Amino acid sequence: MGVLATYENALGLSKKMVALAHEQAWDMLPQTEAERRSLLDSLPNSGLRMLPRAEQALAAGLIRQIQNCDQEVRDYVLPWQESVGKLLARLETKA
Repeated sequence: MGVLATYENALGLSKKMVALAHEQAWDMLPQTEAERRSLLDSLPNSGLRMLPRAEQALAAGLIRQIQNCDQEVRDYVLPWQESVGKLLARLETKA
């Protein structure tokens, strides 16, 4: 799989992660993130430098979209995680 196709697939997984966060599908979110991480880890270190400039620009745009998806997931998950943490802390003090 080529570098651009890998980033496109990673973006697809990133968008899926956003949907999973909104659906509160917590069991599938880490699995999808691990799949995306494995995909991105398969990229060669010099992958972007080997591309023509136009493709580098496309890859940069894909990376920005992936980062935006990550931020959207964090924006949704972190407040939820904080609320659940407070609830669990209250439950622990009652036990």
